[in-house]
Amino acid sequence: MADSGEQRFRARAGSRIAPVSAPMPDAVTRLLGEPDYTDDLRDYLAPLLRRRYLLAGVTMLAMVAAFAFSTLRLTRWYHAIAIIKPMTPQQTAGHFQGLLGGGNLGALGDLVGNQYNADAAQEYITILTSFSFVNAMVEQHHLESEVIPSGASYADAEARAWAVYRIMLQRLQCEYSVKNSSIMLSFEDPDRERARTILTFAIDDLREKLRSREVRNAAAAVSSLSERVGRISDTLLAREIYDLIAAQIQRQQLAEVQADFAFEVLQPPVAPDLPVRPRRIMNAIGGGFAALMLTSLIVLLLDARRESQKPKVAPIERKSGF
Repeated sequence: MADSGEQRFRARAGSRIAPVSAPMPDAVTRLLGEPDYTDDLRDYLAPLLRRRYLLAGVTMLAMVAAFAFSTLRLTRWYHAIAIIKPMTPQQTAGHFQGLLGGGNLGALGDLVGNQYNADAAQEYITILTSFSFVNAMVEQHHLESEVIPSGASYADAEARAWAVYRIMLQRLQCEYSVKNSSIMLSFEDPDRERARTILTFAIDDLREKLRSREVRNAAAAVSSLSERVGRISDTLLAREIYDLIAAQIQRQQLAEVQADFAFEVLQPPVAPDLPVRPRRIMNAIGGGFAALMLTSLIVLLLDARRESQKPKVAPIERKSGF
């Protein structure tokens, strides 16, 4: 009897070791084809099957608790969105023609078109996410108390400014769509109306920055050309420089209107009435799954400990008849 049991044990062990050198599909087929393979798997799952009602109860309780905690305790975050589209030089020139009575702009049309380029959208995104722009917007509209968590302290003003920038950059997103050549802006905030308002500040400040930049560049060009024209003795060259100065003065005067057509607001800032966070259903499912895994692990460990503490029965030796 003992010899036959030992032979069966060696046969099972050999059948599991032999497939290592065989192709993988044959090894899997032989392993699953063993009559005692499902019995081994059932032995591992037996403690969980015996306590299936406990596992189900703990899972449901964890799901309900996670759902209630997400609903009652977690902060609701609202998502405001806006869509802007950079204007092409042709579109900008068309707006100016309409303002000036539909006449031929000539050199002015070229001047308006030359300041735009194919990377206008990327330039706007760079400005919106820059350190100077974000901190200037926070300071100008007194948003620091609404951004910085209450009770937070920093070593100095520079550390505080960088903290504000990092927080704003996490909540302000800019995505460029190649398909329709537009930029989607979004901002998250616990206050729905404040999220929409801050996104409006970002769009208005971007337009104002583009306006001030054009005025500053035109003024710098006029100053530089005026300084150089006094050193030139050639009358023809001086006349051409005066023409350039006149063009820059025109550019400076039109900068106020020009910035209004730098981009078009396709979708003004809006904030849907439903929060984007917390995701209560996902939190409930995640909490239930985590509770199920943790409880199953505890059950298996306790069962293994209980089995290890059972007294071991020594095998009975069969006496030889010789």
